[in-house]
Amino acid sequence: VELALLRYHLPRLRGKGKSMSQQASGAGITNRGPGETKLELDRRRILTRISKLERELKESTSHQETQRKKRRSSLTPQVSIVGYTNAGKSTLLNALTDADVLVEDRLFATLDPTVRRFEKPGQRPFLLADTVGFVRRLPHGLVESFRSTLQEAADADLLIHLVDATDPDLPGQIAAVREVLSEIGADAVPELLVLNKSDALTNGQRQRISNLYPDALLVSAITGEGLEALVDAINTALATGLVTLSLAIPYERGDLVAAAHQMGEVVDEKHDENGTILDVRVPAAVAARFEGYSR
Repeated sequence: VELALLRYHLPRLRGKGKSMSQQASGAGITNRGPGETKLELDRRRILTRISKLERELKESTSHQETQRKKRRSSLTPQVSIVGYTNAGKSTLLNALTDADVLVEDRLFATLDPTVRRFEKPGQRPFLLADTVGFVRRLPHGLVESFRSTLQEAADADLLIHLVDATDPDLPGQIAAVREVLSEIGADAVPELLVLNKSDALTNGQRQRISNLYPDALLVSAITGEGLEALVDAINTALATGLVTLSLAIPYERGDLVAAAHQMGEVVDEKHDENGTILDVRVPAAVAARFEGYSR
């Protein structure tokens, strides 16, 4: 954020030159007064700081890209939480995964993406990622600086578009997020619209919101209301593109049983004298790994 704000304010320093130059008074004022010197000094300091932060950002971006490649190679689906700032994204991540992520009512409180694994017995595991909060008319320079963080959304298999249900301008909040998603190339990623903070709504407000957004899920990351339905909706959405396999895997191939649990959703699991009997849904891209063990 510091880098983005420095880039944003640097060209605007010029407008402060007049006020700075008024620090000088009395006879002997020249065209290069103390104010102008202060302005140039500030510019040099900012440029030096920008150079340092750009080097650090490059290293951080490289590290994040390495981590993303590892996650993609695991074939575990990724779900990214996106939304307007203070919609409750970090609170939701904590509620679903016990991630212990910073929760703060402050712009850009979440800067680096936090990724946690969500796993329940009998269900396909997925990775859940938090992202930076969006704002209206986000300056282009800020979008560029946050691109590595926002890339988690573009690379996701599914987006949880989290909205503060108490916001008086729900359509504007939703439109602002979708505008940024389009700018980073994430507008084609499937989306679940989720309205958070249901605990703060009156019955009348609930009815109005349900009429406006009949397909949205109403949840409370604080009280837990609706979270089970949200997980079910995530699993249903991620099931697209899965193939169902019925497998008989000998005990000496425990690695395949582990792979089925890691990469897919185990519907049924039994054991007999020969090995493990599995009904599992896995991505089509990995189905060939279980070739020869169909029953």
